[in-house]
Amino acid sequence: MTDRWTLTEMLTLAARGLGKIDTSGLRGASLVSTDEITAMAGTLAAFGLVSIPPGAPTPAQLIITTEGDRA
Repeated sequence: MTDRWTLTEMLTLAARGLGKIDTSGLRGASLVSTDEITAMAGTLAAFGLVSIPPGAPTPAQLIITTEGDRA
């Protein structure tokens, strides 16, 4: 497991991973590091995307838009 990142560090790692995919498509996806993938997931969660465990049904609301929506 990685050490805890600052928000800026997490967003930078996520953006670097996204840049690899954006510039090289599937080849870029194979070059993304586990830290970049973890940062991408953290960024999605920070922006309100709901996590769906394997095998679980898709919830009616996939993006949390207000504090009251958070569990």
